[in-house]
Amino acid sequence: MKPSKKQPGKKAGQAAAETAPIASRAPALHDSRAVRYTFITIGVVSLLLGIVGIITPILPTTPFILLSGYCFARGSERLHNWILSHRYFGPMIIAFRDEKRIPLKVKIFASLMIAVTMSITAFFIVPLLAVKIGMGVVGVAVIGYIWTFRN
Repeated sequence: MKPSKKQPGKKAGQAAAETAPIASRAPALHDSRAVRYTFITIGVVSLLLGIVGIITPILPTTPFILLSGYCFARGSERLHNWILSHRYFGPMIIAFRDEKRIPLKVKIFASLMIAVTMSITAFFIVPLLAVKIGMGVVGVAVIGYIWTFRN
């Protein structure tokens, strides 16, 4: 990255990160300790599923990572700051949270994975025509929804 014009020697965005905490726009933690632990548990499980989704084409990665960011924001300030500052997961969550956008690469990859996994499942695993049609409708709807977001 090129140094920022406003503050020489600083990387772009670094000055803003230093002036405000990462979770400054995060919703307040839930008041109930039990609910916070539930959010943390769901966030950890979701994060693990997202990591498995990186390796396997069956599970999507992005929705699980976004869910973990949401859960950590309500369950643990430390975990929320960690996931937002993560090298790979942070930019994905911040782009969606702040700008309501999904990067083009992610849209293409998600659309392809949905189409491939739904097709394989419909042709080789599901015997009922009605279920195959339902899967097709859901797949098209999800892909359409993904493409409603800006790049």
